[in-house]
Amino acid sequence: MPDVSVCRELGHRKGLAAGLAAVLEGLPLHQAAPGGLVAVPRRTAPADGVPVPLPLVHLEDIEVLRIAGPVGSGLTGTRAAALAAVRLGVLSNLLELAVERLSRREFAGAPILERQLVTGEIADLVTETEELTAALERADDGTPPAVSAAWHARLDELGWRVAMFFGAEGYITDHPARAVHVSALLADVCVARPVDSVGRPAPAAPQEAPC
Repeated sequence: MPDVSVCRELGHRKGLAAGLAAVLEGLPLHQAAPGGLVAVPRRTAPADGVPVPLPLVHLEDIEVLRIAGPVGSGLTGTRAAALAAVRLGVLSNLLELAVERLSRREFAGAPILERQLVTGEIADLVTETEELTAALERADDGTPPAVSAAWHARLDELGWRVAMFFGAEGYITDHPARAVHVSALLADVCVARPVDSVGRPAPAAPQEAPC
């Protein structure tokens, strides 16, 4: 399986589907289906899976399937870190698009990109993504599910912050920012959830979807 830096580069250059393919390589699909659902690149979707109708996900060349048979624990350790790295790559690409967009728009006669609040937020996002990358590079197969879940929850928050730079465009299905919403769904479907004190999986947090 590619390492964190390779997965981040895949997400940045080729998008979610290419990165997801690398994350799942060599893994039985049921292991990435803790709730009986699995997300796969559409070109590799098995014929015996039952598609879930999610048009937004399809726009990223990904399919969510219901699969029969045993349910796995979900992505943990290095696999969960690899998926997080893919999401980071997608996020960094969107942040670059946001910077380009803001540099062309003006407020009170000056580019929005030059406003202190905007530059500060961009700097914070860059710092936080690099800190998360460093954490992912330290991951191993013994990393607890609670830690993996925390990485992906952090990515959800960072994604919403980047999407805000696009205004209403960030919630339109034909805009590249849709990858933020799809990447959050991938984590919700595939990543192992921490368990509570009696061994039950923690409930997934509800996600807002674009229109």
